[in-house]
Amino acid sequence: MKNRYLQFFIISHFVLFAALLLISPQLKGQNTLIYGKAVDYSSREITFYTLSDPILKQKSELATTTVAADGSFSALITPGKTIEIYTDLERYCGSMVIEPGKNYQVALPPYSPRSQAEANSAYFKPTPYWLGLPGTGNTDLNFAVRSFLSDYNLEMVKNTTQIYQQKSKEIANEIMDRLEKKYATFQNPYFMTLRKYTFAELEYIVNQKNTEFIVKKYFATQTCELNNPGYQRAFEILFTDFLRKQSQDIKNQKITDLVNQGKHNELVTFFEERGFKKELAELAVLKGLYDGYYSGNFTKAGIIRTLEIAQSDAASSEHQTIANQIRRSLTFLAIGGKAPSFRLSDINGELITMDQFKGKYVLLSFINSSSSDSRREIEAMVPLERRLRQVLSIVTVALDENYERATNLWKTKHYSWELLDGAGQKQLIKNYNASITPAFYLIAPDGTMRLSQAPFPTHDFETIFLKIIRDNNNNINSKPKPSKPNKAR
Repeated sequence: MKNRYLQFFIISHFVLFAALLLISPQLKGQNTLIYGKAVDYSSREITFYTLSDPILKQKSELATTTVAADGSFSALITPGKTIEIYTDLERYCGSMVIEPGKNYQVALPPYSPRSQAEANSAYFKPTPYWLGLPGTGNTDLNFAVRSFLSDYNLEMVKNTTQIYQQKSKEIANEIMDRLEKKYATFQNPYFMTLRKYTFAELEYIVNQKNTEFIVKKYFATQTCELNNPGYQRAFEILFTDFLRKQSQDIKNQKITDLVNQGKHNELVTFFEERGFKKELAELAVLKGLYDGYYSGNFTKAGIIRTLEIAQSDAASSEHQTIANQIRRSLTFLAIGGKAPSFRLSDINGELITMDQFKGKYVLLSFINSSSSDSRREIEAMVPLERRLRQVLSIVTVALDENYERATNLWKTKHYSWELLDGAGQKQLIKNYNASITPAFYLIAPDGTMRLSQAPFPTHDFETIFLKIIRDNNNNINSKPKPSKPNKAR
């Protein structure tokens, strides 16, 4: 009996060990290692991300690494599929395509920091930069992608007049034929999708009076390639303001009623009946809801309701996530919504939270003490705080990399209100959309947003705030007082 149990134990563990040997390479094969050496980036943090959908184009972080003192860095990513990844490097935005299971040695551009003006500008866009891939041969996917896009862009420059002004379908077809022949041997699925939807963009340019033809040819019955930048660009061009444009056709007037009534499923069915694959119908509806929120053609309440239903009723989890993200972005920091919470250290190292300011209005500001614009607004808050301290608490969050620089300013100038340390608080900056400073928000006594964003102190904030106070007091005074019960005689 004992021998039988021992035999079973050995055999079962051998089978388990063999299974692990078979599985482990498969699991390991899904990882992609990015590594390199860049001494001028030493001690700096590098984050790799992808753009996960063609509507919001939100950054989806994949890995973050800190460059060592000797310049070496590495990051392990599990992409799941072939994707293009990006990394923001001050004045540059590096990019490359990665495949699951492959490792890449990369070369970063020379470190070039943004100026203070660039860092604070909403209009600054980093220069696109293909990350160097030393030692990579011309059979690598990156080589094909970069070569193809360079050839395509050159063709577009050489034929600008015929393409953009004359709308020559003949020239467009010649360009596509030349590039098809040149890259016919490269059959990588990611590359073929990129090429296909780059051509869709070209065909759209010369067929703008017949976009329905392009939609049917490239989108209606095709699989949605949400992570492919070629698909994303073409989708953006073809489906921008989609629902509003469709609803203006007399045959499609019911679209407006369906949106305003929050009927997500009926909207999707409407486009399925017109030849759209369900996956595309959902994605086109979501894009149309996002673009239509401020168009005036639909009620905002109807759009939000439709998105709420899509969060549970969309066929794919990806579309449910996109619906949720769109709804959140449209209602983000909306007046009447709850202000995002925070928990930050003050000058004395004590933790300060939003809850500590309940019962009073709060002017929450985000500044960078090295910015002249921020310093000007800080100075304007001095008389403001003195006059309104009975009804208004001022709270400033310093986003300086070096918090001590901000605290020195506070001590030197003897500012009397709270200064909190926001250095490295990525989620807080995201929650308050405060990457561009200065930024101001007025939070009501009950913790909800009252002005989002608020006017700068140098731009008549006080006048607007006092009107809010007066209107609030008038509303309280105008409410009927409860009648006193009659005393018994």
